Amino acid sequence: MLPYRGSNRSGGALAWYFQRISGGIIVLLFLAHFWVLHFTIGGEITYLKVAARLASPFWKTLDMIFLVLALYHGFNGIYSIVVDYIDSDLWRNTIFGLLAFLGLILFILGATSILPFAPKV
Repeated sequence: MLPYRGSNRSGGALAWYFQRISGGIIVLLFLAHFWVLHFTIGGEITYLKVAARLASPFWKTLDMIFLVLALYHGFNGIYSIVVDYIDSDLWRNTIFGLLAFLGLILFILGATSILPFAPKV
């Protein structure tokens, strides 16, 4: 494993703060998600129960916020490691482009799972 050399770049404070803020919000959303699915719904989790929840604009909005924050948090964390350990601007920019592309693909997959969801009985 490469030793940490620190970053010679200035800035990044906003990304650092938002990484912490997004992590805290993700924990709260996860706890709410876990509470609703395992304690308030009661009984077995079925397709119809999930469909009823996802038909609500409130839950769609909450799930989309969860998706966006989780993607940002994960990919920003990976990119922070890249910035710390990779000196080449070419490699850093290439990896950033790949991460952005993968993040966009995952966002599209997640959004198409959440937004158009309608119960199929």
